[in-house]
Amino acid sequence: MKREVREMAERLRTLDEVLEQASSARESVEDRRRPDTWLSVISGLGRINATLDLATRQCEREVLTAQPGGPRDREVLEQALPRDKALLERGVRMRTLYQHTARFNAPTQAYVRDVSTLGGQVRTLDQFFARLIVFDQRVAFIPAPEDRSTAVVVRHQAVVSFLTGAFERAWQLAEPFSSAYESRTDGKIVPEMQLAIARLLLHEDKDATIARSLGISERSCRGHIAKMMKELGARNRTHLGYLLASSGVLGASASDRQDAPGAAVPHRGTTAATGGRRSPRHR
Repeated sequence: MKREVREMAERLRTLDEVLEQASSARESVEDRRRPDTWLSVISGLGRINATLDLATRQCEREVLTAQPGGPRDREVLEQALPRDKALLERGVRMRTLYQHTARFNAPTQAYVRDVSTLGGQVRTLDQFFARLIVFDQRVAFIPAPEDRSTAVVVRHQAVVSFLTGAFERAWQLAEPFSSAYESRTDGKIVPEMQLAIARLLLHEDKDATIARSLGISERSCRGHIAKMMKELGARNRTHLGYLLASSGVLGASASDRQDAPGAAVPHRGTTAATGGRRSPRHR
């Protein structure tokens, strides 16, 4: 009887351990299903920066950053530089995406030069998705809609993987960051900006909205539009939209646009925009 009691007591202890493990597993699954454990909203620039600092210190492998909106403020770059240098010096890989217009901003050029010497990689696009920061493909920071003082922290693996994939696709399409002089003379960046404006013109009639999408000033946007109108011989904005749509240039691949600086639109006198005939204005 004593032996049976001991054996029963041992089975009870084993059963308690199994039940405890099952309970822990159930709680873990329930936690992952709760939105507040994988999605959180933080408000206030102070709290956002503190959360970013913590994520930066905990980062071990790679940080991905997409910063649309054109050139960044000098103060923002000066605040980010020590944090980014500390990451790179620890051996963390860092890749950053800007818009093309950031190439022509002196503070951004200085920042890129500093991080590049430590192994950071920077590329630019004409336009892309909203602001994004991903640490170690584990946690992502995205902005709340229409509120720069609120951020959403995402820890759900499926969502973070989706955001990482979006970044990777944009990264493959982007161009390595170069100086303003190189960007103006390489025959690629400025035509890409003009092409992006041309595409937006077909769907948007407000210069402010187009400029905001590309991270440029309204004045620069109007200058590019005026140049395209001159190149195509357009009488007005409506005529310009028609010429752009009928020319076929908006569907051309990047490899087909080699001429500069007006490669984003056909040159004056071309037959592409007039159905094979010269415009009467340029005969």
